[in-house]
Amino acid sequence: MTKPELIEKIAKHAELSEVKKKDIAHIVEIFFKEMEEYFVKTKPVKGKDLKFSWPGFGTFKRKHRDAKKGRNPKTKAEITIPAHYTISFTPGTHFKTSMNESLSSAKKGKK
Repeated sequence: MTKPELIEKIAKHAELSEVKKKDIAHIVEIFFKEMEEYFVKTKPVKGKDLKFSWPGFGTFKRKHRDAKKGRNPKTKAEITIPAHYTISFTPGTHFKTSMNESLSSAKKGKK
């Protein structure tokens, strides 16, 4: 789903009929900017993962990857991949259940 598609889906909710798409787009933009700033600017506490949880949906975690040796697939030369951060996502129980229910009902419909 693209950002315009998300904004369009949000705008179609009856309880938001009075809210302009422009305002919805601004709120969506602020939400993702706040998440980005949190993961970029927040200093982790020793022994605790830096994470953002949304109950029922899932948890985003910032993970540190150590530097490692790699290989350039084109030249076969050995390279060093620098240490870096990455984001992982673990879906919440409700989200996983909903996905699997839709998968199982789609399979039943094909039989």
